[in-house]
Amino acid sequence: MNNDLRNITEFLIQSHGYNISVFEDSFLLKSLEKRVDITGNRSISNYLEYLKTNKDEADVLVESLNINYSEFFRNPLTFAYIEQVILPTFFEKKRKNKENDIRIWSAACASGQEAYSIAILCDEIKQNIKTNIACRIFATDINNEEISNAQMGVYPATALNKVTLYRIQTCFIQSGGYYSIIPRIKKYVDFSIFDLLENKGGSPPASIYGNFDLVFCSNLLFYYKPDYRIRILEKIGNSISIGGYLISGETEREILKDNNFREVFVNSAIFQKT
Repeated sequence: MNNDLRNITEFLIQSHGYNISVFEDSFLLKSLEKRVDITGNRSISNYLEYLKTNKDEADVLVESLNINYSEFFRNPLTFAYIEQVILPTFFEKKRKNKENDIRIWSAACASGQEAYSIAILCDEIKQNIKTNIACRIFATDINNEEISNAQMGVYPATALNKVTLYRIQTCFIQSGGYYSIIPRIKKYVDFSIFDLLENKGGSPPASIYGNFDLVFCSNLLFYYKPDYRIRILEKIGNSISIGGYLISGETEREILKDNNFREVFVNSAIFQKT
């Protein structure tokens, strides 16, 4: 960490209690440079003086570090494998073992597109095979505003680029240029606030005991320093049931391979613990 980053990190901890040292230096630097440009400062050192005299800027800076981008069916290959292999296998396994539900966790869910994507798949399979096995999806994020948006389940037309026309017609209600998730799909998902770096609690409180068959933690790990990646993966790994899966982002595959996870399908970003 260079001196400019260190000085800003120390100032935010002392003055606001914000610890941004968990993030990778390169990500921090890019984020700071954006704020430098937006605020009209000449350098990061000048920006530090600006921070000291503009009390709201610290909140704006920290908010800019929140990773809150999501898409419906973001990785088509991954979701195709989930739809055609993983979920049908889960339903059959639960039927044979006389178990009542499939448990799924969407960690760092942002505004909910990922959670609703898996809910759509679960709903389609349940309707096709006529089963009473429940799908319980727990979706969490550290950002209260994102969780509120996710609970509303309303998205602009541009957010549905990877959603098939059939699914748009059957899983959404259109109103002008916006599309709302239908109530039947919403019922699959429980949204709540949860901090993956918090020492307390290994899984969302609403889930009670974790034991997830499937966990999504996509496009998040590479923003954090290695020690914090390990902390997140340990928490998630402890919450996955025997034989369960972890879904990562495509660019995070090597991170998981280096931390005792095995990719089950080439280039799929679908992993199991080794």
